[in-house]
Amino acid sequence: MQVGTAAEGATIKEGSYLLGQGGTLLQVVDGRAEEVAVKSGKGTVGLFAKHARIIRGLIPVRDAVREVIRAQEADEPFGAAQVRLRAAYGSFVRAFGPINLTTVSTSTDEATGEVRESVRRPNLQPFLDDPDSWLVSSIEEYDLETGTASRGPIFTDRVIHAPAEPVIVSAADALAVTLAERGTVDLDHIAELLGRDRATVLAELGETVFLDPGLTTGGFEAWQTADEYLSGHVRRKLAAARAAAVLDERYARNVVALERVQPEDLRPSDITARLGAPWIPASDVASFIEEVMGVRTVVRHTVEVAHWSIEVHRFAGEASATSEWGTHRRHAGELLDDALNAAIPQIWDVWRDENGEHRQLNAKETEAAKDKLARIKGAFERWVWTDGDRAERLVRVYNDAFNSLMPRHFSGEHLQLPGASTAIQLRAHQKRVVWRIIASGQTYIAHAVGAGKTFTIAAAIMEQKRLGLISKAMLTVPGHCLAQASREFLQLYPGARILVADETNFSKDKRGRFLARAATANWDCIIITHSAFKFIASPAEFERGLVQAQLDAYSALLSRLDGEDRIARKRIERMKEGMQEKLEGLSSTKDDMLTIAEMGVDQLIADEAQEFRKLSFATNMGGLKGIAPDGSQRAWDLFVKSRFVATVNPGRALVLASGTPITNTLGEMFTLQRFMQPEMLEERGIQEFDAWASNFGDTRTELELQPSGLYKPVTRFSEFVNVADLIAMFRSVADVVLKDDLRQYLRLPAITGGKRQIVTAPASPAFKAYQRHLAERIKAIEARKGKPEKGQDILLSVITDGRHAAIDLRFVVPEQDNEPQNKLNLLIGNAFRIWQETRDRRYRRPDGTPHPVPGAAQMIFSDLGTEGALATRGFSAYRWIRERLIALGVPAERIAFMQDYKKAEAKQSLFNALNNGQMDFVLGSSATMGTGVNAQRRLAALHHLDVPWLPSEIEQREGRIERQGNQNEEIGLYAYATLGSMDAQMWQNNERKARFIAAALGGDRSIRRLEDLGSQANQFAMAKAIASGDPRLMQKAGLEAELARLERQHAAHFDDQHAVRRRIAEARSAVGRATQAITDTEADLARRVSTRGEAFHMEVEDRTFTERKPAGAALLKFIRTVQFEGRKGDWDLGTIGGFPLKLEARRYQQGAKLEVHLLLARTGGEQEIQIEDDLTAMGLVSRLEYDLGRFEAELAEHRRRLAEAKRQLPAYEARLAAGFEFADELEAKRAEMKRLEEDLAQTGKEEELPAAA
Repeated sequence: MQVGTAAEGATIKEGSYLLGQGGTLLQVVDGRAEEVAVKSGKGTVGLFAKHARIIRGLIPVRDAVREVIRAQEADEPFGAAQVRLRAAYGSFVRAFGPINLTTVSTSTDEATGEVRESVRRPNLQPFLDDPDSWLVSSIEEYDLETGTASRGPIFTDRVIHAPAEPVIVSAADALAVTLAERGTVDLDHIAELLGRDRATVLAELGETVFLDPGLTTGGFEAWQTADEYLSGHVRRKLAAARAAAVLDERYARNVVALERVQPEDLRPSDITARLGAPWIPASDVASFIEEVMGVRTVVRHTVEVAHWSIEVHRFAGEASATSEWGTHRRHAGELLDDALNAAIPQIWDVWRDENGEHRQLNAKETEAAKDKLARIKGAFERWVWTDGDRAERLVRVYNDAFNSLMPRHFSGEHLQLPGASTAIQLRAHQKRVVWRIIASGQTYIAHAVGAGKTFTIAAAIMEQKRLGLISKAMLTVPGHCLAQASREFLQLYPGARILVADETNFSKDKRGRFLARAATANWDCIIITHSAFKFIASPAEFERGLVQAQLDAYSALLSRLDGEDRIARKRIERMKEGMQEKLEGLSSTKDDMLTIAEMGVDQLIADEAQEFRKLSFATNMGGLKGIAPDGSQRAWDLFVKSRFVATVNPGRALVLASGTPITNTLGEMFTLQRFMQPEMLEERGIQEFDAWASNFGDTRTELELQPSGLYKPVTRFSEFVNVADLIAMFRSVADVVLKDDLRQYLRLPAITGGKRQIVTAPASPAFKAYQRHLAERIKAIEARKGKPEKGQDILLSVITDGRHAAIDLRFVVPEQDNEPQNKLNLLIGNAFRIWQETRDRRYRRPDGTPHPVPGAAQMIFSDLGTEGALATRGFSAYRWIRERLIALGVPAERIAFMQDYKKAEAKQSLFNALNNGQMDFVLGSSATMGTGVNAQRRLAALHHLDVPWLPSEIEQREGRIERQGNQNEEIGLYAYATLGSMDAQMWQNNERKARFIAAALGGDRSIRRLEDLGSQANQFAMAKAIASGDPRLMQKAGLEAELARLERQHAAHFDDQHAVRRRIAEARSAVGRATQAITDTEADLARRVSTRGEAFHMEVEDRTFTERKPAGAALLKFIRTVQFEGRKGDWDLGTIGGFPLKLEARRYQQGAKLEVHLLLARTGGEQEIQIEDDLTAMGLVSRLEYDLGRFEAELAEHRRRLAEAKRQLPAYEARLAAGFEFADELEAKRAEMKRLEEDLAQTGKEEELPAAA
C-alpha cells in the first residue's frame, strides 16, 4: 500500500483512516498521512476518545474486507482474509456492538401530543469521513427491530467470481461473448475466437450483423447487430443503404432487411394536421387562406424560433373576415396569426376614469373569438386532405419526419457483469436497461416502484467504466435514499470505488476538501444527494452562455407577441427578468472552487428525476390552463450541468430514472425531451414549445364542476394528437417497466374487487347550505373588477375551503357539530372494521420463520387536515382519527403520524415498527409518505381521505402497499368522496391528467388521439360520476364512448373516400393511356412489313440482308464492338419490318459500367430489345421478329385494359357519391351530446339546483 496523491500512484484513498506506530490514529489528507487529534480531558479540539476507539476498531474490518475483495477479484485464495475479517468484526462487535447499531429515543410534547424522535448510529457515524465507510456498513445485515446483526455473505462465501469461461461453438456464441467483453461488434475478435476467417464468420452470422454505410469510412468498417441497425430512423437508413448499394453490392442485403422493417405509412385520417404544425409548408397555409377565405396573403414560417407571420392587413375590408371567419373585435387575419403561433385570443375592454386606465377581459367577446378560431382550425384540418396531390405530398412529409422510428429491442442476456456479487442476480428487465445504456447512452429509466433501479444503475455505471465508455459517474439521489443507494451499490459491486456525500459535506469548512477528494481520485461513482448536488458549481462561462441563449429566446418571443396580450407579455418579461438577474449574478461569478469540470465527471445519473421536471420555456400559451412554463432552479441546475458534461462525453451525459416520469403537465414531456433528446427535437423543427405543442397538443372547452358544485366551461390543454408518434420519440430514449410488467418478475398482492373502492358519504343539509355559500363567494369574486386587494376573497381560498368542507364541515364552520356519516367518520369506521378483522392475522420474518406478533397495518393518506390545520382551522382530521380509533379500542401507541418522524433514521424505525407488528396505523401526506417508504410487509389497507391533484401522487401513495414484500394475499384500496362536493372536480382533474400518462407510458402505438382512457383513467371517471351525485355524468361518459366509435368509423369512411378518389384518377389515367396505346398499336400494324419466311428483309449500316444469320451477325458485331471499345453515343443501325433500329450507349457516372440499349422505334415510343452476353446472331433476329409478331396480342391487351378501366369508373364514382353510412346516427349522437351539455350548463346557472344535488 502506498500513501500519496493519485498522481503519485497512491493505493490508499484520500480521507482513509490508518493506524500508525503505537496505535496512533492517522488520516490521509492531501496525500499525506497526518495524525488525528483526539480530545483529552476537557479539551475542545479533536475527536472524542470513544470515537477514536471506534475508528481504530473499524480500520482492521475495512482492511480485511478490502483484502477479501481483492483476492476474489484476482482469483487468489481468500480463506485467510475471511478469517481475519471474521476476527476483526467479532472483536469490534464485542467491544462496541453491531457496526450499524441504531438507537432511537422518543419524547412527547404534552401540549400538542407530538412525538419527537432522535435516531443515532453511534458506531458508523465517527467513521463516515473514511471513503470506505459505506463498504464497511454493507457487510452487515442489521435488524432494527431486535437491534441485532448478522454477517453478510462476504464473511463465508465467494461473492465475486471471475466470469465462467464461455463455451463457443457457433458464430452467435462468439458474437455474444464479444458484445459482453467489448460492447460492440468486432469481427476480427469473433474470427479469432472461432479460429476462422472473416468471410466465413460473416457467412455464419448472416443477418445478425450489418455493415452501416453511414458510419463506415476509409479503412474502418462499422458493423452493428441487427437489433441496432434495423431500428431507429429506419427511413433515413434505407435511403443511405440504397445509395450505398449502387456503389457497393455488399449493401444490397441492408436494403432488403430495412425494407422489411419500415413503419407502415400513416393515412390522412391518422394524421392531425393543425395550423401551426411545423411540417406544413407556409405555401399550403397561404393556399388554404386563398381557397377557403378568398384572401391572397403572404405567410412566412421561421422554424428556428417557431414563429409564423401573416400579412393581416390584407383581411381589412373583407366581410367574411369579421363574420364567417372572425369577429368585429378580432378579424380572421388576427385569428389566423393566433392559430399559427399557438396563441389564445383574449379581448380586453379598456376605459379611463378619474382613477386612471382600467382593463377587463371581455368574456363574451373572447369566447366568440375562440369559437371563430376553432372554426378556422377545423376548416383547415378538413381542407388539407381534400386535394389528392397535396394529401399525397403532405402524408409523405409527415411519415418521413414523424413516422420514421422503429423501436430497438434490447436484450442484456449476454452480459456477464464482471466484478458483480454473485449473491445478487439481476432480472431480465434490469440487464436489458444496462445493455441499453451501454449500447445507446442517454436513457430514461422509467421503471415502476420495486423494479430495482439502484442495482440497475450500479451495473450500468460499472459496465460502462469497464468498457471505457465513461471515467467517473455522479449519481444524485433524494436525501432519504442516500444510505440505501450507497449500501446497495456496494452490495452488488463490493469492489467499487464510490464517494458518498450529503449536504453536510458542503459546509464552509468541508466543501473544498470534499471537492478536492472527488477530483483527485479515480472514483467509479460519486453518490450525492439532490440537495448537495446544487453546491457543485458549473463552469461560470459555460452557464453564462446558456443563460444568454435563453434570454435571446425570450426576446424573440416578446418581439412577436400581440401588443394587447399583456398577460403573456408580463409573464415572459418576468421570466426574462429572472434570467437577466441570473446572468448578472453569473457575470461576477468566478470559479474559485472546483467545478464539475475539474472533478472529471463524464456522466450524470439523476434518480427520482421527476423532481427536476420544471424546466422553464418560452411560450405564447401562457393563459391556457394545463401548461407550466415557469421553471425551477433545481431543473435548470441539472440542465446546465448535463449540457456541460455533454461537451465532454456526447451522447452519454445524462441518465434519468423515475417511476413517475410524467406527473402532471404537457410541459413535462417537452422538458424530458429537452433533457434527453434535444437533437431529435431540432431535427423535426419542434425545439420550441409552441411548435411542439402545435404538433402534439390540442385545446378544447369542457364543462367542469367548480368548487361550488356548479358547471362552467373551461378551456385547457387536455387533448393530444399524433400521440403514437410522440410515444415513439419518448420510447426511443425511455426504457419503460410498468407495475403490471413487474408481475411477471415479482409477487404483488391482489386488490379487493380488482380496483380501488369508492366509499361515498351523503351530502348533509348543512353541507349543501355551505355549497350555496361557496357559490355566492364565487359570484362576488367574478363580479369584482380589478385585482383583489389584500384580505379580499380569492378563488383559491374558495377551492381550499370546498376541499376541507368535503372532509368535515368543522374545518370551515367552527360551531358545526360532528356529522357521523361524513366521509371522515366513514373512513374511521372502515379502518376500525379492517383492524378488527386482521388483528390476529399472522406474518413471517424476512427469513421465513413465523413472527410472534400478529396483526395487520393500515395507511391513511390525506394532504389536508394535518396537525398543522389545528392552528389554522381549529380542527385536525389526523387528531380526530386518532382520538376516535383510541375510543374504539386501538392502543394509542399503535397510531403514528408520519410528520413526527423527520429524520431518515426515525422514519426507518417507524417502518420497522409497521413491518414488525408494533404499529397498526400510520397517517401521512403525499409529501411525507408517498415516496421512500418500505413498510409494506403487513399493510392490509390504504385509505385516501382526500384526492391529490396529481395522478402520480395517487400512484405513489398506492405504491406503498401494492408492492413486493407485502405478505397479504389481498389488500384493500379505499377512496372517500362526499356526494356533490369538490371531490368530483378532483377526480375529474386526475382523469384528464391520467390520459396522457397512461398513453405515453403504455406505449400503445394505435392511439392517435388521446380519447380512449386506460383502466386507471376509467376508475377516475367512475369516481367522478359517483362523487358528483349526478347520473348524467355517467350518461355523458357512455355517450362520449359511442361518439368516439362513430368518429373513428367516419374517419375510416374518409380514408376510403380518399382511396376511391385516387382510384378514380388512376382509372381515368388508365383510360387515356389505353386509348392512346390502341391508336399507336393500330398505327404500328399499318406500318409493319412482313418478314416471315422468304419475305425476310433487314438493313444494317446501309447494307441490305435477306438472310437472317448474316443480318444478325452484322448487327451483333456492331453492338459487341461498341461494348468492347467502351464507346458512348447514339447510332441509327438500320430497319426491320418497317421500323428503325437504334443503339444507345451510356455511362452514367465516372467508373460505372457502360450500358448499351438496342431500341425498336415504334409509333408510341422506343421498345428495348434485350441483348444478353450469350445472345447469338440467330437469337437476336428471332427476338426482333417475335416482338414484331406480338402487335396483335398487344392490341388485344390494350383493348382489355380500356374496357376494364371503363367498367371500374362508374363503380368508383358511385362509391365516391355515397355518404357515410352512419351519418344520421353520428349527427343524432352529436345532438344528444349537445343537449346534455346544455342541460348540465343550465344546471350550473340555477342557483337553487346545485350540480351535484
